[in-house]
Amino acid sequence: MKELEFLATCGMFEKVDAESKTKPDGTLALTVSFLESTWPSADRIRCINVGLMAQSKPIEMDLDMTNKEKMEYYRSQEKDYRRRIDKARPCLLPLSVHREILQMLKDHGKVSARFLQKIRDRVQKWYHDEGYACAQVVNFGYLNTREVVCEVVERDITQLVVQFQDKLGNVVEGNTQLPVVKRELPKQVRLNWV
Repeated sequence: MKELEFLATCGMFEKVDAESKTKPDGTLALTVSFLESTWPSADRIRCINVGLMAQSKPIEMDLDMTNKEKMEYYRSQEKDYRRRIDKARPCLLPLSVHREILQMLKDHGKVSARFLQKIRDRVQKWYHDEGYACAQVVNFGYLNTREVVCEVVERDITQLVVQFQDKLGNVVEGNTQLPVVKRELPKQVRLNWV
């Protein structure tokens, strides 16, 4: 039931239904049917790094709100989101992958939950191929506009500790000088060197 509730409230499906039938052998057959959400076609994509940003806490909408209060609530949410993405840093994603995703948007037409998964998979594949094993797409925003915002947590490096280890994994004093170690690190990591 929790899984069904999650599917129904995640925003990717218009409708989620479950039907169960008891089989003659006493087991239960469960059929889950759904109607996938779709949004207008988009012609722009923006990938942002939200890794070090504080997560915004959604304000609960009161069910007794008037239409005017609901509109104000939605405007407030939109303003907060726009401020959030304007503060975000751009992703490391290269222009070639960005162009590839733009072409996917042009070729596909309407944006659907399944199509967003394809975009997510492509973005995450690039990160994983480049050695960023922990990077992941966490959200898509602006789905009702011509621009799709892909929010990525790149798992920023905030501290770097250099340790030398022997073959058994014990920490030992190393012979290599730290400038040599620094020289061999990727550029993005060197920028965080203290």
